[in-house]
Amino acid sequence: MTLKDKIKELCAKEKISMNKLETDLDFGKGYISKLGKSSPNASKLQKIADYFGVSLDYLIGSENNEPQLPKGAIPVDVSDFVKIPIIGSVRCGEPMFAESNIEGYQLTSSDDLLEGYDYFYLRAKGDSMINAGISEGDLLLIRKQSDVDSGDIAIVNVNGDEETLKRVIKKDGAIILQPENPSYETKIFMGRELNDIYIQGRLMQVVKRY
Repeated sequence: MTLKDKIKELCAKEKISMNKLETDLDFGKGYISKLGKSSPNASKLQKIADYFGVSLDYLIGSENNEPQLPKGAIPVDVSDFVKIPIIGSVRCGEPMFAESNIEGYQLTSSDDLLEGYDYFYLRAKGDSMINAGISEGDLLLIRKQSDVDSGDIAIVNVNGDEETLKRVIKKDGAIILQPENPSYETKIFMGRELNDIYIQGRLMQVVKRY
């Protein structure tokens, strides 16, 4: 970027014309447009830098004037993140992924997501999974899938009621929904009862809320 282009950019950011800049700094009319055709005056360049509150090095392109990060901070490229919907409470009979159930979005690193899958977040309710490190209010990253391996933690719909988060155990033709808190009952489904179990997705990540 040339010096003249840099000044044009600064003028655009401040929403002023170059004519106003020349007037405010008592420069001759057309001084800015002549930059590049003749050697710029150092004192005038300093006036321009002071006018916009930038350094002379920034004005002439020796530094980028980017905000300095705090010591120890790690820069993050937000282009590597994806907006994943946060699904709120779901009423009985209402589709989980209805637009009315989306209460917001959570930025999630694309490194945590596999291509070919859909993802959503749910808010943890209650303390039935406390021994798995899941507390009330935590955000749960769920990968949509209709089946999981035995031992996975999944979001499960039972009898069309509200979804529940439990560890899914498959044993001897039965499905066991096991809480991670001894205060809660383990539920076992077998035979025709298996038709009432609908796995909505697998827990992939827990975002703690303190």
